[in-house]
Amino acid sequence: MRGKTVVITGGTSGIGEVAAVALAKMGARIVLVARDKSRGDATLARLHDSAPGIAHSVHFADLLRLAEMKRVAAQIAAHESRIDILINNAGALFGKRRLTEDGLEYTFALNHMAYFVMTAGLRERLLASGPARIINTASAAHQGATLDFDDLQSAKSFRATKAYGRSKLCNILFTRELARRLHGTGITANCLH
Repeated sequence: MRGKTVVITGGTSGIGEVAAVALAKMGARIVLVARDKSRGDATLARLHDSAPGIAHSVHFADLLRLAEMKRVAAQIAAHESRIDILINNAGALFGKRRLTEDGLEYTFALNHMAYFVMTAGLRERLLASGPARIINTASAAHQGATLDFDDLQSAKSFRATKAYGRSKLCNILFTRELARRLHGTGITANCLH
């Protein structure tokens, strides 16, 4: 991983933070996308402690908002000369149905649309850096989930676990289609539980 640049959303806690620290220790330069400044700065300090001498960085964005997703992707693309790995990891399970300012249900917006928009915004940088990799954090919670294209925003019926499972199914379907479309370009796309 030495010399590789890795962009990670949701890298300030859980799986994302563990991955960020482990990859940094292997020599990768980590570019975090964080919502909370204090958590982002704390994780950045941990990265500098675990892998000194590498210019890790953090960009702040609220990945519940489409404009913020687009802004931070453009900011990273403009700042980074290469991106070897994009790890779309930000996600959450929300107990109540809420809509973002864009009219998207929170779970769908964060767990799926952020992956889609970040990937689209960084696609050209990944292509130019090939071979490159896109990794999407999915979940076995997709099992039993179905997509209702007439109710993707869970307006007719909302259950937190159902919305979460549906968003994770979207991650898997997105990754499969991304892998198909990127075949032969030097970018691989994978998802994980």
